[in-house]
Amino acid sequence: MRERATRAVADPTLQRALHNLDRRLYTARDVAVQHPEWKDRAAAIRRETIADLDGWLAKLEAKLHAAGVSVHHAGTAQDARDLVLGIVDDAGGRRVAKGKSMATEEIGLNDALEQAGIRTIETDLGEYIVQLAGEPPSHMITPAIHKTLEQIRDVLSEEAGEELPVSREALTEWARTRLRAEFLAADVGITGVNFAAADTGTLVIVTNEGNGRF
Repeated sequence: MRERATRAVADPTLQRALHNLDRRLYTARDVAVQHPEWKDRAAAIRRETIADLDGWLAKLEAKLHAAGVSVHHAGTAQDARDLVLGIVDDAGGRRVAKGKSMATEEIGLNDALEQAGIRTIETDLGEYIVQLAGEPPSHMITPAIHKTLEQIRDVLSEEAGEELPVSREALTEWARTRLRAEFLAADVGITGVNFAAADTGTLVIVTNEGNGRF
C-alpha cells in the first residue's frame, strides 16, 4: 500500500488529473457553506437510521411491498449475484443498461453478468469510461477522476474506432449518442439508489446526466 501511494504521489499525470477534483466538488462545498444545517440534519438522520437499521429496513420493505415492489434478501455477495442473475434470466435479458451503483461494484456484479453472457454497459459517464478502460472506479462520486482529458479521449477513441478530439463537449456528445443507443437496446435496467424514505417507500436516484430517467 505504501509503495502504491508513493508511486501515485510521484505520478505527474495522475496529479494533474486529481488537480481537477477541487473544481468538480465545488458544488458540494458551496452547499455546505450556504446550508450547513442540511449536512447536520442528514448526519443526524444517518445516525438515527444506523442505530436501528433492521427496524428501518423492515419499515421500508413493508412500504415497498405495499407499492407492488418485490424485495429480495441476500446474505452474501454470491447470493446477491445469483438473485440478480435469476431476475435478468427470468426477463429474458441479454443486454443490461446500468446506472451508478456502489453496491454492484462491491459484489462484482458486472463480471458475473458478463460471465453469464449478458452484455452490460455502465451509463454513468465516469463509470462508462473506467469500464471501457478495464479499471475499477477510483472515487464514488467521480469514478474517472484519476484520468486526464487526453486519457479519456484515448479510451473513447479506441471504443469509437476513430480519433476523437480533445474536447469535453465533443467527447460528451459522442458518449451521449452511444449510450442512448444502449438504453434503447437494453432488456433490463439496473441502478443503485441514493437514499430511500422508509415512511413512504420512496426510492430516490440523483443524477447529473439524466441517465436515471432512462
